[in-house]
Amino acid sequence: MGSKNIFNFNKPKTPTEWLIFIAATGVALSSPSGTRTFLKELNKYLNNKFSDNYQIKPGQLSKALHDLKKRKIIEIKDTGNNTRILLTEKGKKKKLEYDLDKIKISNSEKWDGKWRFLMFDIPESKKNAREAFREKLKQLGFFQFQKSVWVYPYQCQDEIDFISEVFEIAVYITILTVRIDDDKPLRSYFGL
Repeated sequence: MGSKNIFNFNKPKTPTEWLIFIAATGVALSSPSGTRTFLKELNKYLNNKFSDNYQIKPGQLSKALHDLKKRKIIEIKDTGNNTRILLTEKGKKKKLEYDLDKIKISNSEKWDGKWRFLMFDIPESKKNAREAFREKLKQLGFFQFQKSVWVYPYQCQDEIDFISEVFEIAVYITILTVRIDDDKPLRSYFGL
């Protein structure tokens, strides 16, 4: 199923993304928070673990750390001999935004001959979420069958569940898995 890639945080680029990544993975460092040693250890950890992708200067890391704490996206907890950077509830939502930008539906499995019809009736009070959801469906390659009915040939329940939870519209969405007798136009559209 495509869900195994949902929560990958591919190649963070900014100091903020790196710190959110670290907080989400629950890394423990041995230095007390608020010290230069802590920042050096954090920088060393990132350099050793992600040397191909990591190119952030210690000063940038310090500034991002301070900013994220101030915005209440992360918190730093000293637990005995270790210091942990943790995501707050606000931080978890921020990470979901990063994950949402990177989500893809896996088409690596052989098509099972079934179509996934995604239908929604999202109220006007959630108009922004509805429009953002439509845009995400386009990005993912869904075919717009009708205004609020979209079609996709592969398993996508996990990804749609994730996206609809982020937009807080899950209760308004239904996915049906069906076979269609004359599906040549859809097969042509998806190259099947």
